[in-house]
Amino acid sequence: MPTDMNAATSAPSNNAPHFDAVVIHHGIAYVSGQVSRTPDGIISGHLADDSDIDLAREAARVSILRALAALQTHLGDMGRIDRILTLKGFVNAAPTFTRHGEVIDAASELLIARLGNKGRHARTSLGVSGIPSGGLVEIELVAAVSESR
Repeated sequence: MPTDMNAATSAPSNNAPHFDAVVIHHGIAYVSGQVSRTPDGIISGHLADDSDIDLAREAARVSILRALAALQTHLGDMGRIDRILTLKGFVNAAPTFTRHGEVIDAASELLIARLGNKGRHARTSLGVSGIPSGGLVEIELVAAVSESR
């Protein structure tokens, strides 16, 4: 699966009746959780062991690209991102799975590759028993942003 923002993802729709994809308040952008969805469908699954770690890492990259696409759609200019503040990564996994950090590392690596030091962030990675639509990974992002240029 590609990790190019345009090829791997489309901007999340903002037609949810009860929440927004991105909320900006006092220079902080809060990006709603983004599931590992590609144009071909959701990367789904449940990690019980290490056999699907590469697929899970790809799901993390897709999820962070969706979060960045949501920011780009909302901001109009990625240059307005001053710093990624926090990333929360949720991995659909069995209680015995212990490599959550390695899965979410893929998203952190991509942020730093795209944004340099602005992409460095505080982070939480954890396992959950389920993700909406059966997704394998969901990522929530918070960023400091500047006013419109």
